[in-house]
Amino acid sequence: MGAKETAATFVEQVERERNPLQTKRVIASSLAGTTLEFYEFFVYGTVAALAFNYVFFPEGNDFAATLSTFAIFAVGFVARPIGSIVFGHLGDKLGRKKTLILSLVLMGASTVLIGCLPSFSTVGIVAPILLVVLRLVQGLALGGEWGGAALMLVENAAKGKKAAIGSVVMMGVPGGLVLAAVVAAASVAISGDQFEVWGWRIPFVLSAALLAVAFWIRLGVKESPEFAAARERLEARPKAPFSEVFRNNWGDLVAALGVAAPGNAIFFIVSTYSLSYLTSNLGLPRETGLYAQIAAATIYFATIPFFGRLADRVGEWKVVAGGAIGAALFGLAYFPLLQTGNVFVIFGAMTLALAGIHAALQAPQASLFASRFDVRVRYTGVALSQAIPTMVIGGTAPFVATLLVGTTGNTLLVSAYVIVLAAWGFGAALVFRKKDADRVEA
Repeated sequence: MGAKETAATFVEQVERERNPLQTKRVIASSLAGTTLEFYEFFVYGTVAALAFNYVFFPEGNDFAATLSTFAIFAVGFVARPIGSIVFGHLGDKLGRKKTLILSLVLMGASTVLIGCLPSFSTVGIVAPILLVVLRLVQGLALGGEWGGAALMLVENAAKGKKAAIGSVVMMGVPGGLVLAAVVAAASVAISGDQFEVWGWRIPFVLSAALLAVAFWIRLGVKESPEFAAARERLEARPKAPFSEVFRNNWGDLVAALGVAAPGNAIFFIVSTYSLSYLTSNLGLPRETGLYAQIAAATIYFATIPFFGRLADRVGEWKVVAGGAIGAALFGLAYFPLLQTGNVFVIFGAMTLALAGIHAALQAPQASLFASRFDVRVRYTGVALSQAIPTMVIGGTAPFVATLLVGTTGNTLLVSAYVIVLAAWGFGAALVFRKKDADRVEA
């Protein structure tokens, strides 16, 4: 059988396996799973910004404690590329479904354990050490989640709808953020002055119940039709997906880093650093940032499908390029808007940043990255494409912002940092434009 006939047979087999009911189940599973995992990952950043410098570090130097808190926040991102390699290897050899279930359980267990940790006043230096270990486990688990969930969506989607359906994986980001912020706000309201004593534990322990629901939903999903068809071919079983990706697709990984860079910076400046900046630097109540973030992320949840559909119509690279231009404007205007102290202006700034700029940058990524890798190594390639820039840019953004503002006394260098990343993202979008002819359709 010739190569063209083999390819045609493979495509026919995949199309037979695709059906609308399975796609709906995959959408529900991916949305529930990614929302839970991002909730568990983000709840650290939300609660850490509000309380961890008091819980896990000695008193006396709030600036150093805040830096240490965000440094541990970054630890989870350092582990994500490792998780993408480990889970990518499993996903390309064993399947998307089994790997996603494993990552879900690992994330849930580590999050619940964070809520059970003793404080610094109880066990001293052991407390932050245990926090680092569990944060590493969280990072490993999330490194395997995004790529697998993205592929389950894209590989189950019909041609012409891949960006729209693939964007569902990004809906888990605001979904998890809203859930984390709502639970954190409720915990603050319930515990009041006792938030730093016991109230901070509530969002972490609650994830046990959420895990049970997401686990049940994910069990009901079948394997990706494209992976199921591909693994029947002997040549579709790579021995070392990681080395194959770096040997054949290193240029795609570099371009993906640029595409994801500005969005990662914006998201974690808005979702994590802004909470600390509003309370510590501007003296606003904790609730101001939390409520503004909840409202902004709720709107953000609704705009992601719009940008996904737009990417199917005009092309992913155009939507990303537009988002990069918006990121540069964000760098210029965001902090001056926060400094007004007006809750409505703060809400508007966060909404524009998340629901407009970040959504445009992130919504096309699942289909864009999946199109660069053969199904044999796609899990590894897509997971790395997202995990590396998230580690390098997203995980360090709150730390970098805290350091720059703390040492200079103003936000100008943070703004310049975002503008440079926006220029990089725009250039990377143009690179993907040139690579459109080499797409590997799922």
